[in-house]
Amino acid sequence: MITFDDTALLAALARLEAACDELPQIAEQVRGESLGHAILGARLNIYSTTRGAYQRTQDYLRGLDAWAQGSRNKASVTVSNSTEYALAVETGRGFSLVGLQDLALENPNPAQPITFGRSGQQWYLPGPVITGAQAFAAYRLQELFGEKVRAALK
Repeated sequence: MITFDDTALLAALARLEAACDELPQIAEQVRGESLGHAILGARLNIYSTTRGAYQRTQDYLRGLDAWAQGSRNKASVTVSNSTEYALAVETGRGFSLVGLQDLALENPNPAQPITFGRSGQQWYLPGPVITGAQAFAAYRLQELFGEKVRAALK
């Protein structure tokens, strides 16, 4: 025979609900971290590389943006770039976004921006700045919410 302590179960449920209440704050924290990840990715794939034929205007860096949405039941972070050539930087020549997303999600260290050696001279290689930052956002949302849930269940 199993006997449950209703008081303990209700207290655990209340702590889990409180963890859900923190999703908006978690999303906002991850928004900032993901924008930072994108900036690091842009530096790694564009601005800290060997110069080439293109003038570096910093427009790509200024075009980076991230926003968060969070409620008690859901949290999401979106990272984007508004420059007209952002997709060309992201995919290079001949790489698909789906393939880059798969690689980003399999990255053993999501905190590390992804590079394939793109530079001013090898501008045709992909520079998955946004894809890497989005995969990092998904990882961090899961990690931070998981920490809140584990703490609630202690």
